[in-house]
Amino acid sequence: MRLKPFQRRPALRNRTAGFTIIEVLFVALALGAVTAAFFYAMSAGQISFNLSSSKIKLQAQVRNLTAWITKDAHQAVSWDIANNNPGPGYIKLRQVTGWDSQNNSFLWSDYYIEYTYDADLSTITRRTSDLSNNTLMTWTFDNITAAPFFTVNSSGSPVALNANDLLTSKKLIITITGQNQVIGFQPVVYSLTEEVQIRNG
Repeated sequence: MRLKPFQRRPALRNRTAGFTIIEVLFVALALGAVTAAFFYAMSAGQISFNLSSSKIKLQAQVRNLTAWITKDAHQAVSWDIANNNPGPGYIKLRQVTGWDSQNNSFLWSDYYIEYTYDADLSTITRRTSDLSNNTLMTWTFDNITAAPFFTVNSSGSPVALNANDLLTSKKLIITITGQNQVIGFQPVVYSLTEEVQIRNG
């Protein structure tokens, strides 16, 4: 019978299994980079959404206001507008509701409509009033950056709205320019122009 030679057991390692500091730092840096990229993508997406939303709201407001003024002006008479001291930031009109064939005269609405531009507040206010000038209702449109009313002079060139040129041309030019500010971007600007042929009366 042969005896096996005596074998020594390998010495036990004096450290436990785990990660080194370098490995931990590398993982932390990788997680930090992924987290930063995620938040950057979320932030960029939110900014892009805010910009698109601001553009859509501004365009809708400018279109609605332009359509409203255009509709009101279509139902007015040039001399009536001229008699109410129109200007680049102000117009007042009374709508025609029909024709009195016995007296050969217009039938008028029971109220006036005014549009007033305020450069300090960047607003246009639409006001309806009765024949005694008592306010019936008002609507205010924000973020309007320029006076909206023009007409055409005898040379055919656009000029700021005034009674004389309006009576001659029978044209009202409406230019609504709106502007919204989105953080981190240049201001969003949108402008729309309509030309209305006013009835002679």
